[in-house]
Amino acid sequence: MPDKPHNFWQELKRRRVIRVIPVYAAAAFIILELVDIIAEPLGLPDWTLNLVLVLLCVGLVISVILSWIYDFTPEGLKRTSISSKSRYREEERPAKVLGWKIATYTSIVVIAGLLILNIFGKREKFVSLDTINKTIAVLPFENMSDSDEDAHLGDAITDEIIMQLYKINEFEVRSRTSVMQYKNSSKSSPEIGEELNVNYLLEGSAQRHGDHVRIRVQLIHAPSDDHIWGEVYPGEWKDILDIQINMAKKVAEELNSVLSPKEMKQIEKKPTENTEAYDLYLKGRWFWNKWTDADIKKGMEYFRRAIDIDPDFALAYAGLAEAYNTLSFYGQLDPQNTYPIARELALKALEIDNTLSEAHVALAFIKAYYDWDWKGSEKEFREAISLEPNNITAHHLFAYFLVLLARYDEALEEINKALSLDPLNLITNRTLGDFYYHRREYDRAEEQLIKTLEMDSSFNYTHAYLGLVYLQKSLCEKALEELEKEARLGTGTNDIALAWSGYAHAMCGNKKEGYEVVNKLIEMNRNKHIPPSYFAWLYIALQEYESGFEYLGKAYEVKDPRLTEIKNNHFYDKVRSDPRFIDLLKKMNLAD
Repeated sequence: MPDKPHNFWQELKRRRVIRVIPVYAAAAFIILELVDIIAEPLGLPDWTLNLVLVLLCVGLVISVILSWIYDFTPEGLKRTSISSKSRYREEERPAKVLGWKIATYTSIVVIAGLLILNIFGKREKFVSLDTINKTIAVLPFENMSDSDEDAHLGDAITDEIIMQLYKINEFEVRSRTSVMQYKNSSKSSPEIGEELNVNYLLEGSAQRHGDHVRIRVQLIHAPSDDHIWGEVYPGEWKDILDIQINMAKKVAEELNSVLSPKEMKQIEKKPTENTEAYDLYLKGRWFWNKWTDADIKKGMEYFRRAIDIDPDFALAYAGLAEAYNTLSFYGQLDPQNTYPIARELALKALEIDNTLSEAHVALAFIKAYYDWDWKGSEKEFREAISLEPNNITAHHLFAYFLVLLARYDEALEEINKALSLDPLNLITNRTLGDFYYHRREYDRAEEQLIKTLEMDSSFNYTHAYLGLVYLQKSLCEKALEELEKEARLGTGTNDIALAWSGYAHAMCGNKKEGYEVVNKLIEMNRNKHIPPSYFAWLYIALQEYESGFEYLGKAYEVKDPRLTEIKNNHFYDKVRSDPRFIDLLKKMNLAD
């Protein structure tokens, strides 16, 4: 070792330590870039790059030590000799010095070039992410669980991530009904992205074994099929809410979205601290999404069990209220018995959390279809949308509410808003067809309903609405054919499909078949609730107006939710000038 500090630099140069460092650094930089490129195609774990970095750092220390001790000579590897003061000034052979200089300078140029490329490449990526619309679809997560008890897990995680991303205003998130068609699909990312009109896809898998859970997720730029980010979240089931929160925040980070304090608060808000209650809620929502009467009722049981475990679980109250609303609207439950219960549930949810958009929607529905409180309902719908602008259900139901009031221009604007958020949403597409039907634009209604059936030929009530459109176009054969298709599918509530088919038969002059439907409904009414409005439709079509008004009076007394359509429902066209009908409109605050 030199005995003076200022000679240390000369000794490092003599022992070629200074020359080894930039050459090693250049090689290490190239290795890291190569690992970064091949990691995803080869399916290497996320920690691979970190491991290689640690190994290269260790290698650098070893290289420095070896270069201090040893030297490469024409005779091979030799131990570096101890220097003397005079030997510092010895001149090395020109060829050897030139070789090291070339290697050193080349390494510096390589490092600089890679740094510039990396920096500008990331900047280009940053700019592109900022300029591309942040439209995103969460594809159905694959369920890797073995137990039948966890059959709901993949779909449930998909739903929950969608709901989390809804809270980020900068994102346009496709709904569950749009993405579920890609479950087990073999289509490529660019194909799915084009069909859903999104720039980004989030996909992954979920696995649960006892108390352990493993969520794998990756974010893909759909048009190019480029992998943007991926991560595996292993943990305990008790951590599932934290995992979902971290996922949503990470997606926002990767897409360069700056979350507002309000958005951050919404994302980090946990619906419950009890994971058992949360699991029951997920099962309830899973059955609810099957959209059949039996499954909705099964979902209601899970919601109730979740509330029993956690009495402060606002989302479970809102889900149960929504289920009561749906079954009451479609005539499966007596509204006099169920809407008051739904109201209590919605108010309880809002008492726990008044920022819950779903609870405001549930209350808005009750105020419209049971209270006939049009101003109160509109206020709740607008509050729900202000709290969660991406809530497609709120936009859809608000649009239908506006149709009830014959505010067609506003309704069209609201429906289009929902469709802009989710162009392939089946419910919204069907509702748009129903909107044109009520507006008496039958050609446009037919076109829209056929478009919906092209997306899903078995989607509930679409054939029925198309049949009603054909009925208004005096195409009786086609009308009855479509209504028969609806009855055979049995995807919705068969009672109302039966009533619609009876109405169609009566309007087409098939009075015998019309009376047969009346008798069937009378028989069914002995054992279950059949809304009075169904009988009113049939009797008016059969030109038995006294009986028709008798049942309209009963519908008014029991707060039949279908009576809310009285202002624009075609079924009442034959009696609109009757003073009794005008009086009914006034009592419901629907008169012009």
